[in-house]
Amino acid sequence: MIEDEPISTRVSSHAAKLSKAIFHVLAEKHLKPSDLCYKVANDIAVRLHLIDQYLGSLPPYWIELDIEQLCHSILQDLQAMTQPTKESTSPILHILPFLKSSFHQKSHLDPETCLVAFFKTRIENARGLKLACDDLIGRLTREENDADQLPGSALQQLEIPFISDDHIDTIFKALQHITQCEPTSHEAGNTMTSNKLEPQLIRHPARLCLHDLSDSLGSASRSILILISAIDMTLWQEFCLNIQPESSIDDNQEFLSQGGFCHVLEREITARLFLSFDINKNLSLLNKTQVLKQILQAGPGESLGSILRHYDLTPKDKVMLSYAIARSYWQYYDSDMMRTKWTSDTIWFMSERESGERDDPLPLCAYLSFPFGMPDNITPDIRFEALLNHRCPRIFDIGDSFTNKTYFDRAVKFCLDSENFIPPSKPVKPIRGSVKPSSEQTPSLDTGAGILARRKIFYKNVVRPLAWLAKRGFRAHAGDITYVNKKPDFSLLEEVSNLISQPEPGALFHSAIDSRMWLQDLKKISEQVERKRRACKVATPVRIAILDTGCDEDFSAFETSKDRFAMGKNFVNPGATTMTDSFGHGTLMARLIMECAPGAEIQVVRVAENTKKLGENQEKIKEAILWAGRTGKADIISMSFGFAYDDQGIREAIETVQKERHEDIIFFASAGNSSTDDESFPARHPAVISVYATNRHGTFLPSNSASTTNGAPVLGTYGDDIPDYIREEFKTTYPDVCQPGSSVATAIMAGISATMLIYTTILPSLVSLQGQPASSAFQRLRTTKEHPRLNAVKPAWFWKSRPNDMGRYMAFCDALADLHGSL
Repeated sequence: MIEDEPISTRVSSHAAKLSKAIFHVLAEKHLKPSDLCYKVANDIAVRLHLIDQYLGSLPPYWIELDIEQLCHSILQDLQAMTQPTKESTSPILHILPFLKSSFHQKSHLDPETCLVAFFKTRIENARGLKLACDDLIGRLTREENDADQLPGSALQQLEIPFISDDHIDTIFKALQHITQCEPTSHEAGNTMTSNKLEPQLIRHPARLCLHDLSDSLGSASRSILILISAIDMTLWQEFCLNIQPESSIDDNQEFLSQGGFCHVLEREITARLFLSFDINKNLSLLNKTQVLKQILQAGPGESLGSILRHYDLTPKDKVMLSYAIARSYWQYYDSDMMRTKWTSDTIWFMSERESGERDDPLPLCAYLSFPFGMPDNITPDIRFEALLNHRCPRIFDIGDSFTNKTYFDRAVKFCLDSENFIPPSKPVKPIRGSVKPSSEQTPSLDTGAGILARRKIFYKNVVRPLAWLAKRGFRAHAGDITYVNKKPDFSLLEEVSNLISQPEPGALFHSAIDSRMWLQDLKKISEQVERKRRACKVATPVRIAILDTGCDEDFSAFETSKDRFAMGKNFVNPGATTMTDSFGHGTLMARLIMECAPGAEIQVVRVAENTKKLGENQEKIKEAILWAGRTGKADIISMSFGFAYDDQGIREAIETVQKERHEDIIFFASAGNSSTDDESFPARHPAVISVYATNRHGTFLPSNSASTTNGAPVLGTYGDDIPDYIREEFKTTYPDVCQPGSSVATAIMAGISATMLIYTTILPSLVSLQGQPASSAFQRLRTTKEHPRLNAVKPAWFWKSRPNDMGRYMAFCDALADLHGSL
């Protein structure tokens, strides 16, 4: 959406800067109190400051037409102050450069001299500006209008037609009478005579257009568009109904009475017909036609609920639709049109009579079925016993982002709280576009005054901002009709559903999952993914950089898998030719990753001799992060350690790598193992995924550090119940390192993530939708930016519940849709 800067915003900006500049001139005593212009300059500075404050507190849709016009005049006056008159002497020429300087433009002249010259030589201009400022301030601070109807300037500004409630109800009753069908008026054999109901109970279907089509009607604002149909809806006839201010009879109009539409429908006129309603309550058919912009298809059309489910609507479409429904709801508030509830089942859209194919675009023009035959009582707009609900239409929120979306969200939110519709005992001046109801409730909410007050509240806080968005933001004009298309063929979902439900050959975890085998299960998943990767001939694996105490490459478990180690780096002993680990912590992390992610490549980066010396080696950790992200080209950096306090060097290194890699890298770090301490650093850095430890059942360990996320869920995985065969491997050489906690969980999370990244790289080529390879948006998984904190990660359960590639593909797509709004 493209929008010009509102005139009120421009005036506010100019006023703030010029007020500050004038006060500076006065403070420097370039104008003396004895000068004739001193008081005028001071008064203008004060008024400009107040104007900036008032205008800055109001959203643009609160600026009525008269205020907008006055703002335009004042802006011209402010700009005129920068232009010397023909009679001006040379000092005045300094004014223009001064004001440019005050607006952050380059100046070559003395600004103080410019202002002094202006006030001393153009005092009458200054006095005129002061009066204009007084006028604007008075309008901005005036009390709310207590008249029964809203200010005419507001209606004129937004081009909203207003038809009195008396006219609406009288027209409703006249149409209800005239739409009653007279079967004898129809030709023999016509399907309209086949209805077996009693004649007095048969009415032609009628619908009211909710969109503002005044331009296309070619008439004044006091007009509405209605559709009248044959009983079986084989034909829809369009009528423009004009509200006449006084009765007028001529030979070119035909008064209508009961059954008056029957013979008109029989003629099947493919043109817009015109009706006239006058103060004598006469409804007449005029001898006037107009070429139709749309010829509507037979049938009932599609409901609003169907449109929202099955059609693609842009932000503009949604705003326009919300505005049309809200404006009409306000227009017909407390009238006979409220005999029915305004819901997604009573609002309709009509297709045009074209090819009739499924993919034909649909005009986004809403109609409300006339509630003929319903009881005379109006549906209450609120439930007084509990004030649980206001009947105003619930406007669907918009996921897409667009300029000034906050105003749309505010209107939606306002509708959802019934307390907003309790009129205050005394009108409260709106602040930034909202009306805060007074705690003192109006005693008689069910009276006409109470209904009027709620109607005004609805206009000011819902209709008005939506009108501004539609007419000013999206440049919509009365008479505009947009078209929407159906979403992609939903028959695809049936195909996808069938594909999801069928397990792939050799699917894992057919029987119950044994939680004691969690590490072996992770290995099974990774091995299956690795086979798929090789079948797809994807050569590049995912690389994990382990920043720790190093790795014992001669460890017995590594004898047959040394090729899994990529080039590493030793920051403790840079001259070493082989990777070593005298403590064993880094070796354990490498062993766990190698076991749960056999398809990943491991890169060992030694940053400390043991875990106790990590706190002394923060500079080495900084260098290691930079090396792993730059030279090592790691996809994942795993840091199974943490500190109580932030380190600026480590923070900068993380952010540098993230920026240089365009966020195409994932950081994991241990959250900590002390329940009395806060989450560790760098785990709490926003670019790092903080990992907590769970047991084999997915229950978080009581030893975890306290989360610093104000109760938000956290991300955790297996950090306890290390399998016995792993413990046996370390029992002799490193007997004390197999301890539960978030360090183990961090390594396991790095391995799980590596398997997931490998899988999502090849998954689109494994999935076929209607014979075509599936598209992929999985690149967004390769970043820690804006990842939400979830619960325990248990891949075996995920793999069992989705036993084939298609099921997992759809699950990944759903997760990304929840994370980013849409794919």
